[in-house]
Amino acid sequence: MRAVPRILYFACFVGLALVAALALDRVVEPSMATTLSRTVFIAAACAAPGLIYRKLWPLAIVLVPVGCYLLLRTIAPVPEAVEGIAGQYHFYVDQLYEGTLFYQSSFFPLPISESPQVQLLFAFTLYWLVAAAGFVGLSLHRPLAAVVVLLVVAGFGLTVDTVERSLWPALLFVVLAACLLVLSRGIRRPGWRVREIVAGGVVGVVAGALALLLLVTTPSVVATPWQDWRAWDPFGDNEPVYTFNWLQNYPDLLDPAKNAVVMTVESSLPSYWRANALDQFTGSAWVTSQAFSRRVVAEQRGDSYVYEMPTAEIAPPGKTATETFAIQSVSTYYLFAGGDPRVLTFDRSVALFMNSMRSLRVSAALGPSLIYSLTAVVPDLDPTDLVGLGSDYPNSLSGYLTLPFRSRSDLPGEDGEQAWRETLSGGSMSDREWLGLYSLNERVVGDATDPYQIALRLERHLRNSYTYTLQPPASDYSSPYAAFLFDTRSGYCQHFAGAMALLLRYNGVPSRVAVGFTTGEPADPGIYVVSRNNAHAWVEAYFPTVGWVAFDPTPGRNLPADAGSSTSPGFVDPFAEGGSSGPGTVITEPPRENFPDEGGEQGETEGTTSGSWLKRATWLPWVVGVLVVAVGWPVARGMWRRRRLHRGSLHERLRASVGLIRTELSDYGAPVTPAHTLDELLETAKNHVRLEPDPGFADRVEAVVFGGREASQADLQKSESLRRELVKRLRKRHGWVRTGLALYGVPRLSVRNRRHSGDWYTIGG
Repeated sequence: MRAVPRILYFACFVGLALVAALALDRVVEPSMATTLSRTVFIAAACAAPGLIYRKLWPLAIVLVPVGCYLLLRTIAPVPEAVEGIAGQYHFYVDQLYEGTLFYQSSFFPLPISESPQVQLLFAFTLYWLVAAAGFVGLSLHRPLAAVVVLLVVAGFGLTVDTVERSLWPALLFVVLAACLLVLSRGIRRPGWRVREIVAGGVVGVVAGALALLLLVTTPSVVATPWQDWRAWDPFGDNEPVYTFNWLQNYPDLLDPAKNAVVMTVESSLPSYWRANALDQFTGSAWVTSQAFSRRVVAEQRGDSYVYEMPTAEIAPPGKTATETFAIQSVSTYYLFAGGDPRVLTFDRSVALFMNSMRSLRVSAALGPSLIYSLTAVVPDLDPTDLVGLGSDYPNSLSGYLTLPFRSRSDLPGEDGEQAWRETLSGGSMSDREWLGLYSLNERVVGDATDPYQIALRLERHLRNSYTYTLQPPASDYSSPYAAFLFDTRSGYCQHFAGAMALLLRYNGVPSRVAVGFTTGEPADPGIYVVSRNNAHAWVEAYFPTVGWVAFDPTPGRNLPADAGSSTSPGFVDPFAEGGSSGPGTVITEPPRENFPDEGGEQGETEGTTSGSWLKRATWLPWVVGVLVVAVGWPVARGMWRRRRLHRGSLHERLRASVGLIRTELSDYGAPVTPAHTLDELLETAKNHVRLEPDPGFADRVEAVVFGGREASQADLQKSESLRRELVKRLRKRHGWVRTGLALYGVPRLSVRNRRHSGDWYTIGG
């Protein structure tokens, strides 16, 4: 019978590790589930000798490194040119180092097909984490520590906000963890009793139900968070590091009271200073999926290092500008550029990477003071250059057209709105939030078919019909962009840019969101002071034969260069009748609220008190806190009182067990004191709950405590068996109310001794 619980215990551990591995697999693309599953089985097998026989646990220390070596050989075979153990060691170290560099320069989901080394890095890391969990959980029989280690892996995979959310891995992890903790008792005892199996099952069900409740009511793996857990806060107390991704903390960043200079730019042409672009829309956020996989090699010229960028396949015509960036008091992974970067000059050699969106990133953060020069091409377009270019887009741009729902052109039938409603009716609640998208798009775009005309109409509508505010009202919509478009109609640059980009894609126009800074305040001719209040997001749309063109739908922001946007200087709408004075002329300066760089006080719009029940339920954290304390206190108290049962010599553990017998009687109101001998304690237990200990038990224990007799494992087992039986009878006699008070250590209210058929009774306790 003892083999059965060990097998089940091992299977439960492997299942728990597989769930963690599959959660980790969600952050890579394409899937490497087979490799990660093989990693779990090898690590668990190498760490399990102590489960077969307790004294074999040192064997795991030998097997785990051997298993790691075999795993590395199966994933990345050693080339024939590598000879000897030392050569293999250096080969795998180099592979892991290259995987680390790729990981540092990539975004989730990681495109592992571009770098086999990152697959090796993931498998290597997972192996050692599972092996560590297996060593403590299988060989040393410490399941709680094993669960904590595996939770690191599962938590990493389930909290990456660019990955589609799913409930089942988190819930399955909780259930398997509960089963592992319950099964840990079975490998220490000759057999199981029915009540222990039932109790373990109840624990698993209750734990799963509580986990389900927390997971669906708090911003976690199944909820859509308004704020990313990796929220961008480059100006905190610690050294700031730019991590340009979506859900940046713009309301805190654009605070006039906390304004600070980020950099000074000397440029022959004004521009927006771009850091990166966001190309993937999840329904609730815009994120980056493009890896910085293209290494740019430097050429040393005197004391400088010159990096020549690969030429873009298609780029808008423009003027060449020389730009010098003097970044101060901030570290950055990203290098800013005004326009398309061509040549970068540094005073040092750095590991520079470029992605397919022409963004620049270094492998290690630079700063807090940094100066570099850049030659870039700032677009110089006439609006008429963008008219009539059509929609013949290359296949490489298909990723810039994807949405979590169908686009307008993909709707079947002649009745587009009915088809749109039928498409979303079978989806989730979050999908049905977009029911109004078709009618909104029809009102704004109308009969426009030219991609450039569509872009201008969307830009104009957002600038004229929506309000800028750093504190948008609360909404019942889970997606901040659905709330912005259909409910609150107010927000900041993220909302404007993200909304226009998704509407462009809905109309079949490739688009993305650019992030960086606006031009800043001019100090001297050609010199611009850029502060944190200039942080901004705008839109880039693609046009055949021209390339990516910038648009800015945020009210009060204007692109400084001659381009296709209606916010460009001297813009004339080519689709307007009668030229610049005609009715179709785009208004570039609509009425607006106080902007952060104007020193206006930000506040919520009047009368906007609506919001989801979760956002209004300010009592929820207090209730959850009270529940955690209510459940955690008796558990922690019980573990603290029983801590001496599992450490020290048999003599010390036996004394601790006898002390717990006295404590249990005292908790239930039995008249015992620290002065009572063991005989007196047993006599009290006999009178109180009719518990009859084994004859001679007290004499044997007192001989150990006072007579110098050596304690045995049998003595400890009998003492613990007696204590458990005592607790069971005390609970049965006093009921659940008194039992609950005893668990919390609440002293009895009043106790009096009353003789009734030779028993002790507790009154009022």
